[in-house]
Amino acid sequence: MRQYFPYRLYSQLLYCRHCQQAVRHDVCAMEEYSTYGGVERGIPLLCVCTHCGTYHVAFSQEFAFCHKDDSHSEYAKVYGYSRIFPGDWLYFDGASRPCVVKSFFQSNDKEVVVYKNGPADEKHEGPRITIDHEVSPEGYRLLPAQCVHTLLGDHVYHVIRKQFGIAIGVVKDESKDKLVVKMDDGLIVFMSYPRYAENPPNGEVVSVVRKHLEMLSNGLSEDITVEAGQGIVYLRGFVNSLATKRMIQTKVGEIAGIRGCVNMVRVRKNSKVSDGDLERQIWDVLDDDAHPIFKYSVKVKSGAAKVTFYYEDEVYPDELKSRIESIPGIISLNMHGTAILKKNLGKKDLCRKIMDKLSTYRFLKNSFVHVTYVGKRFLVEGRVGNIAQREFALLAVAGFARSVAVGNRLRILKT
Repeated sequence: MRQYFPYRLYSQLLYCRHCQQAVRHDVCAMEEYSTYGGVERGIPLLCVCTHCGTYHVAFSQEFAFCHKDDSHSEYAKVYGYSRIFPGDWLYFDGASRPCVVKSFFQSNDKEVVVYKNGPADEKHEGPRITIDHEVSPEGYRLLPAQCVHTLLGDHVYHVIRKQFGIAIGVVKDESKDKLVVKMDDGLIVFMSYPRYAENPPNGEVVSVVRKHLEMLSNGLSEDITVEAGQGIVYLRGFVNSLATKRMIQTKVGEIAGIRGCVNMVRVRKNSKVSDGDLERQIWDVLDDDAHPIFKYSVKVKSGAAKVTFYYEDEVYPDELKSRIESIPGIISLNMHGTAILKKNLGKKDLCRKIMDKLSTYRFLKNSFVHVTYVGKRFLVEGRVGNIAQREFALLAVAGFARSVAVGNRLRILKT
């Protein structure tokens, strides 16, 4: 299993079923990701105990670093331990449920909280509480009520024990799925999920997945081995294209009731297609004005492609990945884009004018020249047929740029 997850993202304190305690785990992924700013849902992650090597699979949406944008993402502040602002969910010790803060006032010696609790507003007055350090500024999950929605790494407050802690795992104890929490006093607490939140039986999951694979392509279920455990689907086998592998992933991911899919299906290598041929086909996809990217690069080794590029923030080329994956012969794709703030890019109209003018020159026929203004210079990239075309294109851009620097990333196609 470990060889399928070569990229270590970071480490986190999680529960190890072998060590039977909270131990730091390496969290690894099948592809390169950054947890900064959150990770999209459904990404399988391998959690490896750094003490004994025991591992288990979890998914990005089960971790606190994932985007907290679903309908069950409420975190409550705990009165006396959190800074309070209007609009916050706030829990008073001993209350039946949290309330919503409407206003908050502090004087030198007292504070007043006006909050909405049901149809009427209520008010709490008490001595001023000074909070110098917040353990969890975004708030806490309240247990046991929010047990189902608690993510790994979430800070929690157990309203019955009246103690803080952190969620460190999910285990199957006998026949029940349980949330594992490490309390601040070091005690490990196992909290059973309600029946509706338990994972479906493994046999039922396998049967449903096979039916969906058969719907995707006749005979596909015979080429793919399907296993299931704790609501996770494990796929192994071989397919002829990376696009088919992604289609399988998407199809299985649409099945309701499963935690996620670990797609270990491999793409058969096409010996008739060289790495050089694949690189040229990928360059052809990237050399397209339809994709708002620049400073892009391609490397293919034994059918495994790595593509990097920069793009304007909030203008990510969503269709780029699917276009590259549809190229026959690519067995894997590692694609990474780096966002550049819009304020660091400029002169778009001039860049468009330059590219339109270059496209009219007969001397640059069968060439593709893309111009971007970034870092206070014009970046020229794309493909030309020979050195003469390259120099001609650079001189033409320099004529428009005048005193602004011009950077060269033009490729000369080998014939």
